[in-house]
Amino acid sequence: MRALAPDAAGPYHRQMETPAEIRERWRYLRDLLIDQLGRFETGAMQMHSDEENVSSGAIVMIKRHIKEFDQLIARSEAREE
Repeated sequence: MRALAPDAAGPYHRQMETPAEIRERWRYLRDLLIDQLGRFETGAMQMHSDEENVSSGAIVMIKRHIKEFDQLIARSEAREE
């Protein structure tokens, strides 16, 4: 059985990110999620499963994930103060 990532430093190896780098990446990802959310809400983007439109579930999920990670980042920032 092969490992998912090589043992030696390779393309999957990354140094730990600083809290500031994590926040910066989250802001970028958050903007992408909010853009997707807007597309679902306007109907410009739809998600289907077995020919059923499941976009409303996707909207709820995206909102929940944004809120959860915002809270995680806020707790991290509070610990740094």
